[in-house]
Amino acid sequence: TPRRTVRVVLFTNEENGGKGGAGYRDAHTAEIKDHVMLLESDGGIFDPEGFGYTGPAPSKATVTAIASLLTSIGAHKVRDGGGGADIGPTGQAGNVPMFSHLAESNYFQIHHTPADTVERITPKQAADNAAAIAVMAYVIADLPWRLGSEK
Repeated sequence: TPRRTVRVVLFTNEENGGKGGAGYRDAHTAEIKDHVMLLESDGGIFDPEGFGYTGPAPSKATVTAIASLLTSIGAHKVRDGGGGADIGPTGQAGNVPMFSHLAESNYFQIHHTPADTVERITPKQAADNAAAIAVMAYVIADLPWRLGSEK
């Protein structure tokens, strides 16, 4: 069990004005101060590459060290610019570090087309993406310090 709670949220209504993300922010305004990170996965489930990160600069070294645990599955890259339509409202309201799960970039070749079917997902890709997200979330939730308070 990690030191902090890991909350999984399944958002809806992104493509109808972002109402899901705004609704979450509004429903949890009093709790935003307790959020230590937000992670959005909205780029498909192809081969994982790593994470985009928006947050305090000193924390990027921590995030990069955590991502290095994912080298064997290719999910070790950390680039600037994490976030997304669903987590953006909460992240901005509380200045909470935001992550984007990154997967290889052929997402828009099939997204919202007749080819956008579950058969496109391989069990290995599903497992590798789940592992990448789980490792990043768990390790940050279990840090002895709050992400962003690195000395």
